[in-house]
Amino acid sequence: MKITRSVEDYLEAMYSLEQEHGTIRVKDVAQTLGVKPPSVVEAVKKLSKMNLVSYERYGTIQLKDDGIKIAEEVVCRHHLLKDFLIMMGVDSEVAENDACSMEHVMDVSSINKLRKFVEFNKSYPTAHQYMEKFREYAEKGTINSNEGL
Repeated sequence: MKITRSVEDYLEAMYSLEQEHGTIRVKDVAQTLGVKPPSVVEAVKKLSKMNLVSYERYGTIQLKDDGIKIAEEVVCRHHLLKDFLIMMGVDSEVAENDACSMEHVMDVSSINKLRKFVEFNKSYPTAHQYMEKFREYAEKGTINSNEGL
């Protein structure tokens, strides 16, 4: 079973809609993804054949266990990447858009290292000083060598 970026996008959108509204409707998925309802119906048919969703014509869409699992993984990667980018000093809106692109193409080993890096920075007492110095360097291109961490 090939999980493409499109499949991940649809599952992530459906998962978010279910979390927010309790139901998943074709028109809501279309609005969320900026596509036409017939495109959603075609995607849902494909996802149904992959056993990731269940759907009856003119009814609501239900994520199946495997669909939920994939969607949760994508959402987790998205949040991790966005947090990392913001930590690096990237604007929140840019970080959101970049995370949407990056979440689909990064290798799991890279994601795991990023996760450890973010966890480390959140738990290590002086990590914030290091990150502040990095953001200063990224912005100005220099570091005041007289100042230590």
